[in-house]
Amino acid sequence: MIEEALANELNLLRKLVEINTTVTSDSRTGYAECSEMIRLEAQRMGLGTEVLDGRDVTIDGDSRPNVVVSLEGTSDVNLIYVTHLDVVPADPEKWKTPPFQLRVTKDRAYGRGAADDKSNIVAAMSAMAELAQGEPEVNINLLVTVDEEIGGRAGIEYLFKDLKMRGHAGVVIDSAPNYVSIGASGALWGRVTIKGEGGHSGYPHKADNAIYRATRYIDKLREYHSKVSKVRSKIPAPPQAPYPKVHGRFTITMIHAGEKENVIPGDCEIRFDRRLTPEEDPTKAQAELQDYLTKVAKTQGTTIDDFQILNSINGYFTDAKHPFVQHFSTITNQVVGKQLPIVADLGGNDGAQLAEVDIPVVCYGTIRDDTNYHAPNEFVYLKDIQTVRDVLTTLGKSPASMFT
Repeated sequence: MIEEALANELNLLRKLVEINTTVTSDSRTGYAECSEMIRLEAQRMGLGTEVLDGRDVTIDGDSRPNVVVSLEGTSDVNLIYVTHLDVVPADPEKWKTPPFQLRVTKDRAYGRGAADDKSNIVAAMSAMAELAQGEPEVNINLLVTVDEEIGGRAGIEYLFKDLKMRGHAGVVIDSAPNYVSIGASGALWGRVTIKGEGGHSGYPHKADNAIYRATRYIDKLREYHSKVSKVRSKIPAPPQAPYPKVHGRFTITMIHAGEKENVIPGDCEIRFDRRLTPEEDPTKAQAELQDYLTKVAKTQGTTIDDFQILNSINGYFTDAKHPFVQHFSTITNQVVGKQLPIVADLGGNDGAQLAEVDIPVVCYGTIRDDTNYHAPNEFVYLKDIQTVRDVLTTLGKSPASMFT
């Protein structure tokens, strides 16, 4: 049975899932405990470890322990594996079983982070432990970073921009097992405030309810999604995407207004997510977005305030003909037993930091479309842990010449 064959991997996954590492824009938990557990497990496997704390680049001054798990090869060629330990929030009332307890069935393992991204940490560490039994030519550094789900300033960005980490090639293990990704979408996360006139709910005729203004405004913004969805990449989209090529997207994700039932709000804050194709310029996209939001408000006689981009993530791509991409594709095809398409991810990921310093990047992992990542009852298919582990093991056995 596959569960028995993956006994060690599932034991480690259970330990990871049981540590709640939820992150939001305002809080985080479990980082120290999880990073220390990973460090100790890696040492037990005969792997090197180092904890690089991004505390110095934070606003709150709290610890951000990024773990680097290393395997020394016989050459000076460095291969980088990229994962993350943080997870999105989980509401226990919406789960069939406790989200921070791993539940294993005959072919799946359930738990928050089971797919995104803790099973990928497991697959990478398992591959490195196997490689440690031999003499690989390439040096491998597995980065287990923090804050990926909120932008990664104290995580991957700290490692590459502040500590100047470098390598010859990288694999972002935060993608799907049914295709090889050569890039990811960029993103603009932001907010805009709709202004009205507050008042007492007993006297609505004396007020101008900002929620009503925002509702009409949001309805018009649906047209912006239609507009940017016509922006198309030259790179194919993943299987089951709505269009053959990666496309632009715009989504309203949060609305905040009001403080009490009998108070009419004078302000309504709208949060949004604008997804960019891998080639789009974030600066240009931001200017176009702000211009559009302002024009819509003007046509409605509405005042907007406090337009801010809270986080900007660059999209990126590696040339599909790059030798590293071709080599990785050949390995995955051999392990999986069929030819996988070469595409770009609709979501963003940490590969942008590697691409910015000209490191060729591919993305692969255990996160299938149906695994409920970022949703209740998240799970990972056991066979995908095995597949990703085997791909990474085979890649680690490659001659150093394949990466230079």
